[in-house]
Amino acid sequence: MHPNRHATTEAAGGSPLERDLVEARYKWQPELIYADWPAWERDFAQLQARLPDLAALQGTLAGSGAALLAAIDAIHDARRGLERLLIFANLRSDEDTRVGENTARKGRAASLSVNYAEAVSWFESEVLDIAPEALAALVAAEPGLATYAHFFDNIHRGRAHTLPAEQEALLAGAGLMARGASQVFNAFDNADLKLGEVTDEEGRRVTLTKARHQKFMKSPDRRLRQESYEIFLDAYGGLKNTLAANLDANVKNHVFFAQARRHDSALEAALHPDGVPPGVFHALIETVDANKAVIHRYTALKKRVLKLDPLHEYDLAAPLFADGEFNFDYDDACGMLLEAFAPLGPKYVDAVRGGIGGGWIDVHENAGKRSGGYSSGSYDTAPYILLNWSGQLGDTFTLAHELGHSLHTWLASRHQPYVYGDYPIFTAEVASTFNELLTMDHLLRTTTDPRRRLYLLDYHLSQINNTVFRQTMFAEFELRVHQLGEQGETLTAESLNALYLELLVKYWGPEVVFDPLRSPLTWSRIPHFFYNFYVYQYATAYSAAVALSRKVLAGGPDDREQYLDILRSGCSRYPVETIRLGGVDLASPGPMQDVITLFGELVDQVESLLEP
Repeated sequence: MHPNRHATTEAAGGSPLERDLVEARYKWQPELIYADWPAWERDFAQLQARLPDLAALQGTLAGSGAALLAAIDAIHDARRGLERLLIFANLRSDEDTRVGENTARKGRAASLSVNYAEAVSWFESEVLDIAPEALAALVAAEPGLATYAHFFDNIHRGRAHTLPAEQEALLAGAGLMARGASQVFNAFDNADLKLGEVTDEEGRRVTLTKARHQKFMKSPDRRLRQESYEIFLDAYGGLKNTLAANLDANVKNHVFFAQARRHDSALEAALHPDGVPPGVFHALIETVDANKAVIHRYTALKKRVLKLDPLHEYDLAAPLFADGEFNFDYDDACGMLLEAFAPLGPKYVDAVRGGIGGGWIDVHENAGKRSGGYSSGSYDTAPYILLNWSGQLGDTFTLAHELGHSLHTWLASRHQPYVYGDYPIFTAEVASTFNELLTMDHLLRTTTDPRRRLYLLDYHLSQINNTVFRQTMFAEFELRVHQLGEQGETLTAESLNALYLELLVKYWGPEVVFDPLRSPLTWSRIPHFFYNFYVYQYATAYSAAVALSRKVLAGGPDDREQYLDILRSGCSRYPVETIRLGGVDLASPGPMQDVITLFGELVDQVESLLEP
């Protein structure tokens, strides 16, 4: 370990460094996409000029198999170019959200994306106008269309929800406005939000950032946890009515589009693109609700081990065994992860190694940089990773998580044609969570110190708690607010606070004391609430990843290849079918029940180790 290396990412006074002072090897390389902005501008102009040609293809699809294939090729070629433009602009903007020129270019790329959607909005309607037997004849006449069997099936699955071409064009044109609430939240949350200062463990006054807040909430210093918690939520609470109105606008947007496309609910509309039955979503909430006593058992364990009575919400992230805490600096974490991923075979490990050294990853926090972490890539770009490394063990798991996404992108793009080279979120989170589970397994196998083992077991409990139970709570919150929107209700800060506090008490149980003024405000800071029923997939994916990782770790090459087949499949199948390639059925309650059982077993292990 290199404990002093992280200090080089902070300026005097504890503020994050300006970006030009961060070492180049810790920064991603968008220049692998475009050498500079003029090159980006040239492609932007060329794609913009091509859009009328895409619109002019309307009415040609039924003419011949060759005409249908030519239209698909033209549309997909344009979309590939659009993806490159979007990713480059997003990466450059996220490096420093204070740079207005880059924010403007990101906005221009988003506008171009809407223009592209308008230019091709007629396509699915026109395919649906072709009778199934006529489409089969076109495919038979043109061998190049054989690849698109699943593509066409997916379009026909949406027949009941696809509108006439003129109405599709209208909805596509509304796409830019539909992003409004999300853009407002992003600007506030990443550019304008000011969190003030806190006094850290060493008595220094430091600027509170979101990355530091995550770190401070895990501090053994209860005073720091409480101060960080209060300052953080007060910053959002000061604009609670504005943020509530913005979330209300976002929900109304989802409800409008669901109704316009003749879906029974916003939930059904959100799940439809991936072919996920709403029953999978409801089963998740029902299964966790039926087993919430195990969560209450965990919070009771926290209260007992930490000797905190009362146990406050700001205590929930504190580790049970702080003296067992350990961490890695970034370079050491990379080495350890290469060992942890060994069960996936040398080709997988070599790909990870190549990405680490090949300009995929933006590691450290810098002034103005977007918070959080993500993987973002396309068929024709590297699968880039954004991190905000703060020196916690959680950063290592975040890196493992995002490498899972990036290798998923890398494998899918190398084993599928462009049409199937992407993948839905539903399977994406399996790949990322699987890598976290491999990391935990490796650490538990190589750690002999009993305090560290207790720390890891507690960390594992926290992972399940945050990835399964907390995300299920978020999912239930999303469902409830969308149901209110469907009933014509207006969301207010008061109604959102009341609902969120109700769910907090339900999920975490009677052992936790919640601040009546601050705890309910957490809804106001969650960006995922703008992603349209996104978070439930973390929980379902975790259950699948638990089952798949156990098979790979206990099995042989065939089990490994079955799992890798999931990653290689991209979107060539519907996601529930894709996961079945590994022998796991998410349509059954078994995987989620297994995770709940695992959580209880981990609590048992902790209690056993604590017995005298």
